[in-house]
Amino acid sequence: MNVMMAKRATPIETDKIVIKILSTWGLRSKIADACGIRPQNINQWKRVPAHWVHNVSEIMNLTPEQIRPDIFRKK
Repeated sequence: MNVMMAKRATPIETDKIVIKILSTWGLRSKIADACGIRPQNINQWKRVPAHWVHNVSEIMNLTPEQIRPDIFRKK
C-alpha cells in the first residue's frame, strides 16, 4: 500500500526584532501599549505584523525597512 506523506510547511523562525522585543525589559509592554494590545499577544509573534510596523519602528528607533524588509523596501 502506497501512503503519501503530507508535506509540512517549514515553520517560520522568530525574527531577530521580535527576539529583541521579548528579551528587552519593558519593551514588550511599551510596544503593546502603543499598539493597543496585551503584552501576551506579542509572545505569539514570529515577525512584527505589518499593521504594527510603524508603531514598533517609532518605539525602537528603527526604520520600517529594518523591521520588515520583506514588505518595506527602500526605493
